[in-house]
Amino acid sequence: MPRSKRNTTLSLTKVGPKGKEAKGQLLESVRAAADEFEFLWVFGVEHMRNNTLKEVRTAWKGSKIFMGRNAVMRKALGATVEDECRLGVHKIANKLEGDVGLLFSDEMPEVVIDWFNTFKKPDFARSGNVVDETFELPAGPIMLGEDPAPHSLEPQFRKLGLVTSMVRGVPTLTAPHVVCNKGDTLNANQVQLLKLFMKPLATFQVIPQLCVRLSDGVVVGGTLMTV
Repeated sequence: MPRSKRNTTLSLTKVGPKGKEAKGQLLESVRAAADEFEFLWVFGVEHMRNNTLKEVRTAWKGSKIFMGRNAVMRKALGATVEDECRLGVHKIANKLEGDVGLLFSDEMPEVVIDWFNTFKKPDFARSGNVVDETFELPAGPIMLGEDPAPHSLEPQFRKLGLVTSMVRGVPTLTAPHVVCNKGDTLNANQVQLLKLFMKPLATFQVIPQLCVRLSDGVVVGGTLMTV
């Protein structure tokens, strides 16, 4: 059986006392959860939003979710067979790259997958996001929902790149304007226009990537089951 690294000291160089304490707490909390729960997941997050993540934590309050420094969580789990704190967790540790987190749970894998497949929250895209939809404004009076845009917004429209004129007190596009094309990487002006026209082109989603059963280290679910 792989030797436990539960009592190994983690090097926390180049951080202040508070940073050392926080990293140490994360390390110990991850290892404690590995002893407590039956399954360990690594999950990815698309279009991260803190408020929406709080909803996920609330829904899964019987489990434990960690999103911290990947290097610390990787060290806590152990990235090799020799270093892992429980059987098979090195498979999870080596997937800790990018916007990911850990979910410790006693729920069966199919329950986890079904729940996260249905939990999706539309939101406004941010600068740097790549969109998968084209959005175009037609020529004519600019509408915000079912109402004409107020005249006070025309300076803002012009600042954001729209070619407008005032017609009977309503900002009016002189020609169709493509706000974004499918595949565009959004800039700040595009982001503001999408918000003004209430067009959410991003979706918060948690993707269960890989699950290990902690009793025997067997991979039992996830989108990355080939490891």
